[in-house]
Amino acid sequence: MSATQPNTDIQNQPVLRVNQLDSHQLDDEIHHLVKAQVNNVFQFFQPGVLSFIEPELNAVLRFILWKFSVSHSSTTFGQRLLNLQYGSAVGGSVLTVRQRWLYAVLVIGCRWFQDRAYDLSRLTENVQAFDVVWVAIEWLERILKIASVINFLVFLRQGTFQTILERALGIRARFENPQAMRQVSFEFMTRELLWHGFAEFLFFLLPFVNFQRLKNNIRRRILIGQSPAAKGDAKRAQYLYEECAICGEWPTNPQEIGCQHIFCFYCIQANFKADRAYTCPLCGFPLDDRNNIKGVICDVR
Repeated sequence: MSATQPNTDIQNQPVLRVNQLDSHQLDDEIHHLVKAQVNNVFQFFQPGVLSFIEPELNAVLRFILWKFSVSHSSTTFGQRLLNLQYGSAVGGSVLTVRQRWLYAVLVIGCRWFQDRAYDLSRLTENVQAFDVVWVAIEWLERILKIASVINFLVFLRQGTFQTILERALGIRARFENPQAMRQVSFEFMTRELLWHGFAEFLFFLLPFVNFQRLKNNIRRRILIGQSPAAKGDAKRAQYLYEECAICGEWPTNPQEIGCQHIFCFYCIQANFKADRAYTCPLCGFPLDDRNNIKGVICDVR
C-alpha cells in the first residue's frame, strides 16, 4: 500500500492550465521545426516540389512524432519538456494500446482528411451519392468547432480535458514525476521594476527642470560680493576682447549687455531666454531687459 501511495499523490496533483496550454504550443512548434528541416533538404530542388504532397508529408511527420512520443511513453514531446504525461481520466494509469492508436487515428488521420478534403470533394463532385456525405461532414465540422469552444471554456473552469480529443478518449494530463516545492525569488524582478519606475519618473521630471537657470543661480551665488561694473563705466566705443564670455570662442555676431564683456548673439539670446535673471558669467553684470542686448563692432589689434 505504501509503494503505491506516492503514485496516487502524483496523479492527484492538479496540473496548471498554463502548463497544458504550453505543452500543446510546444508540440505545434516542434512539428514546425521538423517540417522546416525537411524543407531545407529540398530547398535546392524545383520550387513547389513538396506542395503536391504537403498533406501526406504532414501526416508522416505527425506519425513519426507520435511513434517516438505518445506510442512509446504516453507523453508528447511538449509534455515531456514540462514533466507532464497522458493518463486515463478514471484510473490515472498510462494510456492503453487502444487509446494510443485512437489518438494517432484522430490526430493524424483526421488532420490529413481535413487537408485533403477539398481535393477529395473535387474528385467526387460528379458522384451524387457523395453530396450527402460532404454536407454531413461540413455540418459535423461546424458542430465540432462549436463544441471545441464550449470545451475550452469548461477547461478554463475545471482545468481538465483541454481538447475534444482528450475528452473523447478519456485521457488527461498529469505529472510524470513528483513536483518539488518551488521557491521563487522575486528580488531581482523587484529591483528591476523599482529601477524602471525610478527611471521613468526621472524621464518625466527632467524636462521640467531648467538646468541653465539652475547653473546661473549657482554661479551668481559664487559671485556674491563682487560689485558689477557700472553701466556708464562699462560703455566703450571700441572692444578689445576677442572671445565670447560664455563659450570662449571668437564671437559670432558680437553683442554686449552693458558691461565690458562681449558675447555671441546665440549665446546671450539662448541664455536670456532660459533665465530671465541672467547675469554676465565673468563680472556678474545683470541683464535686466532683452533690449539691453545690442550689437557691437570689435576691433582686433
